[in-house]
Amino acid sequence: MAKALGQLPNAPLIYVLAQIRFTHIPRMDRRWEDFHEKIFNTYPKAETEQIDQFVVKDGEPAIGDSIRRWHLVNESRTTGIILDASTLIFHTTDYKTSDTFLSGLQEALIALIQILPESGVTVTRLGLRYIDLLLAENGLTVDRQVMENLRLPLLSQSIGTPQRMEQVITYETPMSGTLLIRHRQSATPDLLPSDIFPTRLEPAARLMQQRPEDSIVGLLDYDHYIGLDQSFDHVTIIDKFRELHDVASAAFKATTTKEALDLWKKESH
Repeated sequence: MAKALGQLPNAPLIYVLAQIRFTHIPRMDRRWEDFHEKIFNTYPKAETEQIDQFVVKDGEPAIGDSIRRWHLVNESRTTGIILDASTLIFHTTDYKTSDTFLSGLQEALIALIQILPESGVTVTRLGLRYIDLLLAENGLTVDRQVMENLRLPLLSQSIGTPQRMEQVITYETPMSGTLLIRHRQSATPDLLPSDIFPTRLEPAARLMQQRPEDSIVGLLDYDHYIGLDQSFDHVTIIDKFRELHDVASAAFKATTTKEALDLWKKESH
């Protein structure tokens, strides 16, 4: 199995996210500074975010529980950590290889383990998500970059010009996980997943590329996750993420074409 989706010199990859969910950690508003101190050299910048949840009570909207989370980022703001009382997210817009990515995740995980209570906190879910932006390049349309089953249907010219298509395919994976493949093609710029973008990271360079007018843009979103009930053991967790990665990598190869892979192997200019 290849080590990374991002080893292609002109890879379409624009964002990668690893998420660890766990049972509630008490007093996280005090613990997070200890966590930040342990990884400060790598992630010196810190920002606090307060999220107020709204609920409907007696037919009227009211403010419910609040979630406080902390965003920690490196100097270039291309890689960071999002932490709250029940979630750690490690994400980047500058993905190199799976080994590099998982090494950074492991560093964050080891620091988190050191601030946990002695017992009672367990891991409940692991998720790994890869997002690729497909652009018409070197005469290769987005449709020719994806497998036949993902292409825009060829309808009669009298119907009009296609503007948008969205697909979601769900698989049960060999590790008893779930893989969601979300595929979109669109002539409008509202293509990026609303549950992720915008992030507080610098956008990937690919997002800044000039796009040909009237061209379809594509998105491939691989979201592989697994439910768990286990203690915080960083070796076991990283091994699980390697398995999640291997399935996502295989899905990427199965849903894209040889023409596209040949294109992405070329150095961009």
